Amino acid sequence: MESFEGTVLGARGSFNFIHTASTTGQDRSHEYFLVVPGSGTDELAGISGSGAMSVDPDGTHRIELDIDL
Repeated sequence: MESFEGTVLGARGSFNFIHTASTTGQDRSHEYFLVVPGSGTDELAGISGSGAMSVDPDGTHRIELDIDL
């Protein structure tokens, strides 16, 4: 489980998410990503949804969210 604090779609707050995936170091498969229900705070209270994570060649991690606010 990880935590995010910042702004999503102009709404500020924090939320927790869980994620897992299989990888050989070159790819990702069997990915699972979920916003933890009830974990949103401030303007992100009530956030729900799923997402995906990718890792750039330089090691930068990017999160794409499919959420409801």
